[in-house]
Formats: sequence, C-alpha cells, structure tokens
Amino acid sequence: MSSGQEKQSYEQLFILFSAKIEKVIIRTTLVFFILLICAQALLQIPYVRKHFTRVEPLEGKPYILPQNDQGERS
Repeated sequence: MSSGQEKQSYEQLFILFSAKIEKVIIRTTLVFFILLICAQALLQIPYVRKHFTRVEPLEGKPYILPQNDQGERS
C-alpha cells in the first residue's frame, strides 16, 4: 500500500471508531440525565426525601404562622 492509501484507511477506521464512541457517550449522558430527573422527582415526595437525605432530619420543624381569630395586623 502506498502512503496515501494507508492514511485514507486509517482515517476511515478512525471515523468508524469515533462514531461508535460518540454513540456510547450520547447514550450514557442520556441515561444519567434521565436518572437525575427521576432522582429529583423522588426527592419531591416528603417520605422518600426523609429516607434518602441525611440533612432532612436535621432541618427541624417548619415554621408555621400563628393563626389568630382577631384579625390582628402587624
């Protein structure tokens, strides 16, 4: 083979290889993105969030505004 044919053959092999690698990278990125969306959706459920995170039990009780029947303004 001449130098030109070897170079062309190498380029074709590289294009095939890089196309396969690109597909793997794109699929992996898509899977991780879907997993991220699912994890964030699960964290919206208080029961699941309580068991998934270590910080949730340390948060304390949420502040609730007192309800007064007199209609008092501040």
